[in-house]
Amino acid sequence: MAQVIIRPQAADNLKNLIKVAVENQLKVINFGIAKTKRKLGELEKESGMDSKYFYEEFQKGKLGDDLKFIRWAGEYETLERLQKDYNELQGVELCS
Repeated sequence: MAQVIIRPQAADNLKNLIKVAVENQLKVINFGIAKTKRKLGELEKESGMDSKYFYEEFQKGKLGDDLKFIRWAGEYETLERLQKDYNELQGVELCS
């Protein structure tokens, strides 16, 4: 795990500020995850295809390059990135 060391001149409230910032960012990311999942759900319903299966087939070049598919792939990649970011932030430990 990566380690970040911050040495402030005055640390009175810094740990609390960083904790609040991380919690807020987790909320923002969680909102993005929910929104992206809704979009993916709509695309899955429209096409009758699961997003994971779609993405695998799209990456293999089996579905063509229709704009709808490009957007769908983008949403899928966005969800993966958001989930990765969320998991990384979830594991943040603030030391004294």
